[in-house]
Amino acid sequence: MRSSRALGRRLRAGLDVVSSSGRRSESIGGGVLDAGSSSSGRRCDALDAPLGRRRASARARGLYGLEGFHQSSDLERLARETISRCDAKARELRARAPSGASVRALDEISDDICRVVDVAEVCRHTHPSQTYVEGAERAYVTLQEYVASLNADVGLYEALRRARETDGNNLSEEGARVALTLQEDFERGGIHLDLAARRDFDASLSKSLELGMEFQRNLLRPEHSSTVSLEASAFNGLPSSVKRKFRQDKDGKAWRGMVDSSNSSALLRHLRDPGARRDVYVAANSGPEPNKHVLAELLSARTDVAHCLGFNTYASFATAPLMARKPEAVREFLLHFSESLRERSEEEYGVIQRYNGGKSVSAWDKTYLMAQARGYECDITSSAISEYFPLDGVITGIGALLERVLGMRIELKDLDPGEGWTNDLKKLVVKSKDGETRGTVYLDLLPRPGKFSHAAHFVIQCSRMISPTERQHPSVALVCNFPPSGGTGKSLLTHGEVETLLHEFGHAMHSVLSDTEFQHLSGTRAPMDIVEVPSHLFEHFAWDPSALKLLGRHYLTQEPITDAMIAALRKSKDIFSALEAQQQLVFALTDLELHDQSSRLSPNAVADIAASVQNDHSLFKPTPGTNWELSFGHFVGYGATYYSYLYADVLANDIWQRYFVSDSLASGAGETLRDKLLRHGGSKDPEKLVREVLGKDSLVEVGGGFRPKR
Repeated sequence: MRSSRALGRRLRAGLDVVSSSGRRSESIGGGVLDAGSSSSGRRCDALDAPLGRRRASARARGLYGLEGFHQSSDLERLARETISRCDAKARELRARAPSGASVRALDEISDDICRVVDVAEVCRHTHPSQTYVEGAERAYVTLQEYVASLNADVGLYEALRRARETDGNNLSEEGARVALTLQEDFERGGIHLDLAARRDFDASLSKSLELGMEFQRNLLRPEHSSTVSLEASAFNGLPSSVKRKFRQDKDGKAWRGMVDSSNSSALLRHLRDPGARRDVYVAANSGPEPNKHVLAELLSARTDVAHCLGFNTYASFATAPLMARKPEAVREFLLHFSESLRERSEEEYGVIQRYNGGKSVSAWDKTYLMAQARGYECDITSSAISEYFPLDGVITGIGALLERVLGMRIELKDLDPGEGWTNDLKKLVVKSKDGETRGTVYLDLLPRPGKFSHAAHFVIQCSRMISPTERQHPSVALVCNFPPSGGTGKSLLTHGEVETLLHEFGHAMHSVLSDTEFQHLSGTRAPMDIVEVPSHLFEHFAWDPSALKLLGRHYLTQEPITDAMIAALRKSKDIFSALEAQQQLVFALTDLELHDQSSRLSPNAVADIAASVQNDHSLFKPTPGTNWELSFGHFVGYGATYYSYLYADVLANDIWQRYFVSDSLASGAGETLRDKLLRHGGSKDPEKLVREVLGKDSLVEVGGGFRPKR
């Protein structure tokens, strides 16, 4: 019984500088519930009419659609009531004779908890009132502690294990997979170990979690932040948003400021002086000194966790429940991917070399020269493009896109009294062609103080069958931070922000169109290396000419985006795609190699592995004085699984090429996506799912695991 995790797009903007952000909660031990919960502008007539605005129902809902949530203290009360109900259900389950009904009972306990803990998760990241945030955090902690007790409940584990043994043959295909994954989750939490082994496991697990938090804390501590001093001449021409973090020295000759993941890419893109760029690059890629030992100790603690559970390496443990299954399959995938990039990346390197006067290009010059080349080669400005992407118009276009491709209609509905948490919130109800409600998508798209600062898809309620004739409708929140209305009176999106919104809508459709019987494997509750396939697939629409004609209309004239602009956009995507992918490959392969060690690594050995991977797989060699791995926050949340985005991206591209490339808006292609992929959530074996969509030869077996064929 897993709670949902928030799923967010890994932004391409930070390819050259390591970002310490990344929200995925670390969940080493599985069990009944994974610790860690889930994966808008002004209303205007242009939005209301095409989406079919309807009046809200008379029945009042609570905040986030959760019944009973009306004031800041309610979540804590609901958490207590949930625990009381689930305790009663658990007592009954332990006492009953083993049968397939035990699986459904566990799923109901999970659903009961998740309906509160998932709301607490989104509330603590989005509610504008600190009182509500604090109440949500207390409820979240209370339920997570309860989850931990369920994870360690031997009686529940034995009830499930006996049910599989005695009645497993009578379970449906989905029921059998739910039972299997539940048992595996329990055992990945060490519940089957003897007392001494369990103590060792708990100690190693606790140590790894503490070290992961320490690694992240070091990234945020001011004393570990790097600062640079820029001469006034170099400071000129920088965007005002970047200048805000700098202060002028008393003599007026230089500006001094902190370099972090929020401003380093912009600095490297705009600074004209190579020396200044080098200073910024070194500062941005010189991780906190304490993380040298913290990272080495974290890797060792994770290795101990894996050994306690019978795995040789942490990578073997981490990939076992995923589609790849084995680190050998991941490694072969990444090495094949690296080789496929080699020729194209060398050509792209030649392009930026020309913009460097034919001289070799250093790592700190890469971002600046790529920006210069893009501006000249593609002859397009982001401000001109943004005029075609007013936020409300893009949402309207996505509605038209979903109706054309998936046969789903979006209706904008008024919020029930007390349902919304911000004035900018939009509520979309997704319906099928025959008018059947499929689910709800809340859009919280504009920034405000204290709000979660990235883009993510939060599950609020999962889909499941309540009875043979009644389905629980899913609801999700898409949370972004797009620019508020400026002088134009409209929130105008960059093309990258349009791509981000489409990515999150891909996750939303995965959740909303899920037809699973059980909530445990509903929607985005699927293995990490398959769950990002729909979201990556939806990103393709941001570059497709037919889709862009639906998405892009000028905020003043309503004229569709021009063919010339579309061509320039597509060229800007392709011009350095191999170099950008190569950077992600270095991150993924380093993550794998660090976690696929059977013995302890010293801090120097960690640095050697990171440098070796970069030397072998990047055209930009390690810069003396840098150690990017000490700032790579994704090691904490994605240990040994950072490959999953590249893996899913390849599969999504294969689906696009097979079904969409010739006619992206064809309903037949969308029906295949809906019926063969989205509706199953995580309820089918991912290998079987991919082969049904892409054919039997689409995957290659590697030592008991799988990688995409190409």
